[in-house]
Order: sequence, then C-alpha cells, then structure tokens
Amino acid sequence: MPGDTERGRSPDQKHTHSRQSSVWSIDLDIPKRTLLRRWSTKQWIAAFFALLFGTGLLSHMFLTRGYWPGAVEEETADMALPTGQTVVAHPVVLDKPRHHSAVLGSPTLQFRDNLRNDTRYMTSWLSAGFTNDVMTLGNLIYLARITNRVPVLPPLDSFIGKRPIAKPFSEIFDLPRLERALGMDVIEWKDVKDPKSEELDVLGCWNVFQVASMQATEPRFSRNAMFLKLDLSYTKAPPSVKLIPGFEHDSHSSFWSLAPLAFPDMRSKALQSMTVETAPSPWTSTSTLPDEQMLCFDYLFYICSDVPFEYDNDIYPSWQVVQKHFRWNAQVERVGQEYLRKLLNVAPGAPIPPHITIHARHGDFKDWCSSPDLQVCFASMHTFSRRVAEVQYELRQRRGISVRPEHVIVTSDEESEAWWDEVKAMGWLRIDHEKERTVERFGEWYPVIVDAYVQSAGLGFVGTDRSTFSTLARLRVRDWNDGAVRMVKWGKPDADEH
Repeated sequence: MPGDTERGRSPDQKHTHSRQSSVWSIDLDIPKRTLLRRWSTKQWIAAFFALLFGTGLLSHMFLTRGYWPGAVEEETADMALPTGQTVVAHPVVLDKPRHHSAVLGSPTLQFRDNLRNDTRYMTSWLSAGFTNDVMTLGNLIYLARITNRVPVLPPLDSFIGKRPIAKPFSEIFDLPRLERALGMDVIEWKDVKDPKSEELDVLGCWNVFQVASMQATEPRFSRNAMFLKLDLSYTKAPPSVKLIPGFEHDSHSSFWSLAPLAFPDMRSKALQSMTVETAPSPWTSTSTLPDEQMLCFDYLFYICSDVPFEYDNDIYPSWQVVQKHFRWNAQVERVGQEYLRKLLNVAPGAPIPPHITIHARHGDFKDWCSSPDLQVCFASMHTFSRRVAEVQYELRQRRGISVRPEHVIVTSDEESEAWWDEVKAMGWLRIDHEKERTVERFGEWYPVIVDAYVQSAGLGFVGTDRSTFSTLARLRVRDWNDGAVRMVKWGKPDADEH
C-alpha cells in the first residue's frame, strides 16, 4: 500500500459501473455499463432535477445569508501570485484562536456549547497521507457547499517521520482567502472546541466506508477523534451510497448519494428504508443516531461526482470549485520562496526565474512493481528528460517563455544516493532537506510542504502517473500558473512510450 506522505490507487484496479435505486436517492434505476458511458435519457432527467435541487439550495443560501455563494469569486490580481514576483510574506501567528461568526464565540470545552441554533454543520475525519487528506477536505467542503452547511475541518494528522502530528489546515493554507473565494464559511475544529479540552463529547456519525468498501469490517479508522476528544457512535449508511453495487474493487460513493442525508426528511426516509445498524461508541458505549446539526461522515476521500478517481479526468468538481482555492498561507509562501531563491541562486528581492519541477514518486510504489528490478519498473532519467523537453517546447510555443536547462528541480521520496547522483549528472537541482535542516528549522511537516510549494510555483511540471501528490501539483501548475504539465507512466520499460 502507498505510504504516509500520499496514497495512490493500485494500478491494476479495474471498474465496472452500475447504480442501485432507492426510495431516498436521486439516482434512477439504470442497468450496468462501463464507467465512461453515454448518458441515457433517464440520466439526463435525473441530472436536470439534481440541478434544480442544487439551485434551490443556493437560492436559499442567498436569501438566508445575504450573499450568493453559487458564483465563486474569481482570483483577482492582488490575490494571485504573478509569475516571477516576490511575495512579501510575514509569519503568521499559529496558536492564536479566532472567533468566527459561524460559532457563538471562543472555543469551548464541549463543542455543542459553541454551535449556533440557526446553523447546520458538517464534518468528517482524515485517514490517509498528506495529499489524500487535503483532497478529502476538498470533498468535505464541496459536499457542505451543495447542502448549505458549514464545513468543520479536522486537523491534518498524517504520520510525518515516525509519529502522527496534528496540524490545522490554516497552518498550511490561507483559510480567510478560501472563504472569500468561495463566499461561504469554512471553520476548523479548533474554532469550535478548545484543543486543550479534556471533556469527552459523544457524536453520532454515518459509517460510509464500510458500506462502500465491501472488504471493510468497520468504519474507517482515524486518529482525529482521539485528538478532539470525541466518542463516536457509527450508524451504517444506506446501501445505495455505494457507487457500484456489488463491485468489491471500488469504495466510492457520489456526492449526490450522500447529500440527501443532510436534510431531515430525506434522512428520515433513509433510516426508515433500511435495517438500522448503530454501533456503540468506544469510550462510553453510547449508541446514538447520526447527529442532525453536526452532520458527520467517517471518510470522504472516496467521493466523486460520477466516476471513481475522477481527479485524473477533466471533470473534477472538488478541484474546480474548492481545491483550486487552497492557496498557501503567508508562512508557507515565505519559507517556499526562501528555498526557491537558494536553489536558483536568486538574490533577495530579485524576480524568481521560471522553473520546471519533477516529482519522481518511488517509495511504496515499488510494492506495485511486477519486476524486482526497480530500474525496469520506474521511469528512467531519459524518460523524465524527454517529458521536460516537451514542457520546455510547449512553454516556448504557447507563452514565449524559455526555461533554462539548469532550472529543473527534482523532488522525490527516493533514498538512493546513486539515483540522486544521476539527477546531478543531468544538471538538475535537488532540495536536500537534511542538508538544509528543514525539520530542525521549521518542523516535521515542512519537507513535504516545501516540496509541494516548489512544485506549485513552477511554470512546468512533470509528475508520476497514479500519484496523488503529482496530481495536485499538476492541477496547481496548470490552473494557478497557466503552466505546461505532463505525467510519466511507469511499471515497465516502455510504459511511457508515446
């Protein structure tokens, strides 16, 4: 399985596709078909009513909250980072609690004491590596958006190094900017409940993962509940939340199969239509149905609009609506700029020249190699070099920008110094976090954060196919910088031939 920094999916996973009808789902009864299928007349009708449903929600938000969140704010010149321009960044105060208008006041010892009676919330938990957790938070915010709820973000708590370290979203990303761009409230658990509280809160949640993943025997495990002092009682979600009924090799649900659970009438119909299975909470053995005000799901990484792993396709609404507004906060900008300037030998205050970044994902991907010879499995330097040349050519032709051959930065989880010697022989650059003492200077999260920042700041990017770390870098460079991007296939010597 993939490692702690990020997770991909097995290269040999195959999918068939069918839907299951339900008395509470908006889906119609449709026979089996392939994933990339032509929509039938019934599907267009379903999509039409889904659109009306979503429009009604947004109209309600406009009338009750005084703004129109359906129109996502376009990033203006003062919000975006111009290519080659220095960011005047200042360290942010990370420990200061904020008083958000979506809650009653400062964080309380028990979370319910801080919830507004006129507001409904949604939360979920994280249980993967850094990149997949970021994508999960994007799914949470998107689902909250289409159901007119305030998303409450748990802290990122990936294993960084050898231990889990909880880090709030706002310590990496610019949360106020995200709220402005989306036109909606987005809060964190530390805004609601005092992180130092020892008070235990019981909370009922929907168990989606065990229903959608046929091999699962329990809800998706997450350390978030322990950090937040939450005693969770899980109720299995209705069978219809599984996107592909009966298919054991996929764990996806759709946004629109989960959205009805956010509304009292549809929630009631769902509970009446199924055998209710509620497990007692682990600490107090309390059994309680999913909470209506703080709607809770166990795991939202495997959520899509229509097709599993849709982040590889052009249609990826979680990115297009939400995640593309996950911009780095001032602290990350400052640190990332420092590393870029040193790598590219740029004086303080001078423009940073265009660069291309490579992400060569190895690490746990070796577990998916059919050959024990990793040089046969992983893409060669020649393969990456050819893709870099394609990116350079596209930038010259499309934007009239030439990237110098030595302005190529390689990021990787590869530990072999012999491999890194090959990188050096290519004339490419490397971020050596041990030499730079990144952990000692900025903390254990920063090696992966700096790599992600440097990738996102380039005009070109060459990534590793089926790596979600590469996927987000590709999308950031494409949409933030109007850059040129390529993904390198791997698994056999001629995998990337084209």
